[in-house]
Amino acid sequence: MSVTIGTDEHVFIPGKTGSGKSFLAEVYLAGFNHVVKLDTKGEVFERRKKKQPIWRGLIEGKDFTVIERLKDIDKVETPKIIYAPVFEEQTLEYYDSLLKWVYLRENTTIWIDELMSIAEVSKYPPYLKALMTRGRSKDASVWALTQRPMDIPTIVLANTTHFFVFNLNLPQDRKKMAETTGMFEFLDNPGYRNFWYYKDGEDDVINATLDVS
Repeated sequence: MSVTIGTDEHVFIPGKTGSGKSFLAEVYLAGFNHVVKLDTKGEVFERRKKKQPIWRGLIEGKDFTVIERLKDIDKVETPKIIYAPVFEEQTLEYYDSLLKWVYLRENTTIWIDELMSIAEVSKYPPYLKALMTRGRSKDASVWALTQRPMDIPTIVLANTTHFFVFNLNLPQDRKKMAETTGMFEFLDNPGYRNFWYYKDGEDDVINATLDVS
């Protein structure tokens, strides 16, 4: 399956743990020029401990830089950045500062590996709204991943162009996706290592298999 996604288009990828949502984002975004990954789960440290690639297909120091403190972001010279914040920077204030940085920088994609870590239905960083509603004019986009569509701000779903929907455990999460898009295929899970793909404004939903080779 081949999907063309513009650098000014927002992407939403829900799915339960281990379904493949992070793998899809990682592989696709490796081909984008300027990407900032917000790693609130500390995945970068887990991969280092297991001696696994931090970003598949890319080289640390050449293609991307890992930072733990936001003050270091302006020093980065690589096209991609992974921000894995230290504990004291895991706050709404720091998350909003990061999103503001992306918004003002322009021509950048922010990959939020778990949206629930930084946003709730009624409480979220102000610059998340700025990016979702005005990012297109700045060629700035949001790739938002989550386990629970029910628990994320409506502003994200309302402004998303591309949906990749993996298996979701709870029927209310699947219902949320169906109601948001009007595509009732989302009421059913796509199957192991499969996902539903839908582009806003189109009439069809595609069932595709994640290629992990």
